[in-house]
Amino acid sequence: MSEESKTPARLPAASTRRYRPLLLGLSAATVVGLLIFAMSDSQSFEYYKHVDEVMRDKASWQDKRLQLHGFVVPGSIAKRIDRDHQKLEYKFQVENCGAVTEARFAGVVPDTFKEGAEVVLKGQLRGDTFHTSEVMAKCPSKYAQEGVQKSAMVTRCSKEGSAEKMN
Repeated sequence: MSEESKTPARLPAASTRRYRPLLLGLSAATVVGLLIFAMSDSQSFEYYKHVDEVMRDKASWQDKRLQLHGFVVPGSIAKRIDRDHQKLEYKFQVENCGAVTEARFAGVVPDTFKEGAEVVLKGQLRGDTFHTSEVMAKCPSKYAQEGVQKSAMVTRCSKEGSAEKMN
């Protein structure tokens, strides 16, 4: 046997040293990214909930960022001009599966916002009032049959709400 066959094969030292800074940089970036993710609080998250889900346990949803889904209660829309801020202020009720809450919004609402409209409101529940920063109203279906009285106030209730109604 020759001397060369007795020594184990090794990578050249120069090639492993070349990748060491890259590996250290990637490792540091990964650790920093994981720390930032772990330390982020729920302020950056936004829940999507129906009115009946939120009203069932109002205390746990106080001051959390929500997208609240429901229907504008007919006859509940009131508006006034805030002369100090030059904005229209809206106060209305939103309903889903029998649960109702009051909502407030200052600004421009979409053209589709009206009584009975299906809406998604972005904002926070404070007390018994939902303070919204954005109103999104669903367009009525162009495929609805003519002459059929349709109630826009029909949506799928949460499973817990359906189970409670059955008992």
